[in-house]
Amino acid sequence: MTIALAQMDVIPGEPRLNVDKMISMIQKAKQKSVDLICFPEMCVGGYLLGDKFLEDAYCEELMSYNDELLDASENIAICYGNIYVDQNKNGYHPNKDGRSRKYNAVYVMQNGSYVERIEENGILPQGVQPKTLLPNYRFFDDERYFFSLPDVAMDFGRNLQDLLSPFQILIGNKKVPIGVELCEDLWCHDYRCCGEPINITKILIEAGAEKIINLSASPWTFMKNNARDRRVKYLKDNSDKFVKYYYVNCVGVQNNGKNIITFDGGSTVYNEKGDPCILSNKGWEEDLMIIDKNSSFQSKVRETGNTIREKYKAIYYGLKQSGNILGNDPKFVIGLSGGLDSSLVATLLVLAFGKEKVIGVNMPSKYNSEKTKEAARILAHNLGITYLVLPIEEMVKANKNTLEKDDQLLSEFNLENVQAKIRGTSILSNLSAKYNCFFTNNGNKVEIALGYATLYGDWGGAISPIGDLTKTEVVEMCNYINNKVFRDEIIPKLLLPDSLWRFRKEQIEPTAELKSNQVDPMKFGYHCKLLEALTNYQKKTIEDIMQWYLEGVLHEKLGISKKLMSRWEITDPEEFIRDLEWFYNTIQKNVFKRVQAPPIILTSKSSYGYDIRESILPILKTKKFIELKGKIAKMKNYDHM
Repeated sequence: MTIALAQMDVIPGEPRLNVDKMISMIQKAKQKSVDLICFPEMCVGGYLLGDKFLEDAYCEELMSYNDELLDASENIAICYGNIYVDQNKNGYHPNKDGRSRKYNAVYVMQNGSYVERIEENGILPQGVQPKTLLPNYRFFDDERYFFSLPDVAMDFGRNLQDLLSPFQILIGNKKVPIGVELCEDLWCHDYRCCGEPINITKILIEAGAEKIINLSASPWTFMKNNARDRRVKYLKDNSDKFVKYYYVNCVGVQNNGKNIITFDGGSTVYNEKGDPCILSNKGWEEDLMIIDKNSSFQSKVRETGNTIREKYKAIYYGLKQSGNILGNDPKFVIGLSGGLDSSLVATLLVLAFGKEKVIGVNMPSKYNSEKTKEAARILAHNLGITYLVLPIEEMVKANKNTLEKDDQLLSEFNLENVQAKIRGTSILSNLSAKYNCFFTNNGNKVEIALGYATLYGDWGGAISPIGDLTKTEVVEMCNYINNKVFRDEIIPKLLLPDSLWRFRKEQIEPTAELKSNQVDPMKFGYHCKLLEALTNYQKKTIEDIMQWYLEGVLHEKLGISKKLMSRWEITDPEEFIRDLEWFYNTIQKNVFKRVQAPPIILTSKSSYGYDIRESILPILKTKKFIELKGKIAKMKNYDHM
């Protein structure tokens, strides 16, 4: 049996483009004598469509393309993901919200007909199989929109096993039973019934499946392929027997309004040992993998992951493939302060779109040093982009004169914000309209967490390329781009600190340059790791951080050196508590800013946006916090009580 895995770029909200691509890949598969071609989950309309899934007319439009695919299934079997709306032919079946019942489903077709199961159940449509497990964490909202297979079983008083039967694909005169799953059905370990995982793969194999197909829309995270490998191995180890397992995933970019999410593909065939044996060699790009009798099913070892390289790829492809968000052939105007963050964003834009698509703008006031202005000029020259210098001091004076006409003077802080708003709103937003392009948000994750930017100023923008990178990761990515991508000093080294975040006299320390002698208040390196711990998927609490400090293991838990702690005086218990309270309080006080932030390209397992969902709440210090604070106050230093 020859099987093709169609790792395709799924464009959300563009079913016509997606189906045309599917039909083209089907034709290529037929030319290669493929028996079965498999496409990703929700490949017709996209997986991240938000509340469009609540619109029956929109869902019926997506389903209307099934007829074209049915016609395309002549002389080949196809399986793909699309929505299925319950047509209520057997009576009214509502979803849990009272609206029409919908399934995230697999469609299986061959020779112009829907394929039969080994055992039809009289409940599910022929050739259509709903997703069994619905993720409802991070930015996943399947339970908001879809009805799960366990819910169907409960509704009709049937066992789940009764609704899981392999489809019979006709190969010559023989019917080959194929078990079909959808994405999360692979990640079944934490879905439990009667104390055991709901192992869909095991159920399908016990029902006679000779091969398993998993159709996925599985977003990229660091080392995702290794995580998939572990999950398949888990399925094998928890099944009495195992069969070849075919995993097909999409590529491209989708979004939920607040996060831009990349899909890396990673389509893989696993052998009966549960080991990866046939790997797509086109990560992040489309690939038509054909597996036939001549394919080798020998186990393979994957390449070791590299965190910053993979995150670079996520941002690069997140930008490059974001035409469905920003429109075809987007152009950008970017504020170049001469600092590290804007330098990285400008470089990423050039790499993704080309130097002709990027305009750099330096907007100095009286507080901007010659060093930062020169750093911005050098970067623009190195990148070969159009470069504008638009001084703002006269605009600052004009704003000051206007705003002080009631005789109440602006504070120094007010004047800092005036500068930021002039740059973001008066200049960048208007230049983007003038040149018919977008302007970017250049903030990193630590700045976004602390609200270290001005609403309607540098907080604005159409997209936030590095909003999920800590400042440490910004430095690492700059070094990676210089050393591995360009193999040249494109981003000036005078912006890059040593491992303890120290800068030589001739270098430029991070600064907003909104007043004299201003330096960013963050303890970089330490605060970066602290934020990762507080926001990670299995995040830690401020009380966890304090307990680690008491036990003398904070540096180990955060993955930093004691030298870095000493550099920022965190080994002093009094400074540790003062800084921790400031850090925690400042994060909570700035939720109102984060809910107004532009979409962030996701690079971690917990990004601000809809990945981290926040309420605007008062700061709460728990009883445990007060107890731990008292204990830390009695410490002499970090190493000794």
